[in-house]
Amino acid sequence: MAIDYLPVTWNEYHSLARGLADRILTESVHIDEIVAISRGGLTLGHLLTDLLHVTISTFTIQSYTDIQTRGEVKITRPLTVPLDGKNILLVDDVADRGTTMQRALEYLKMFTPKNIITLTMYYKPHSVYKPDYFAQTTSAWILFPYEPTEMVASILSSMKKEKKTDAEIQNLLKSLKYTREEIDFVTKHYSK
Repeated sequence: MAIDYLPVTWNEYHSLARGLADRILTESVHIDEIVAISRGGLTLGHLLTDLLHVTISTFTIQSYTDIQTRGEVKITRPLTVPLDGKNILLVDDVADRGTTMQRALEYLKMFTPKNIITLTMYYKPHSVYKPDYFAQTTSAWILFPYEPTEMVASILSSMKKEKKTDAEIQNLLKSLKYTREEIDFVTKHYSK
């Protein structure tokens, strides 16, 4: 099965983050604390702390084992700060299935915040949860600029299982804007 990819550059990512922050500030949404879902929400959460001048906390939920394999949605590292009575901005990279965001909301409610507003960089139309704020809608597999090693390794592995030639693999990786250095690093350290 062919996968539709959406490569995202750092400049695009920063621009989308500024757009989200601008909407929140323009709408005068009061946020006391950003809570970023690790790993995906960390980079966006970090940018939003700068753009919104709000502190950040994190906890970890894992659900994907690779591009095509979804696992059980589990909290693997808990939140360690009090949120009682606070207005929370819950941040993740993408609302794909929506189950991560649903699980995160269920979890955060145990901390008795005053309000939880949800935000993701991307929203997928088939998601069972639609965030309050998102920058773009897509059905593609998003190639974030902060995870080239993970994605190149995953694409290499998947294409090798499909018996694709080295030339086909290299052509796809180049078309997705991965650099020779990124590809070589993965080939040297993570390719089996």
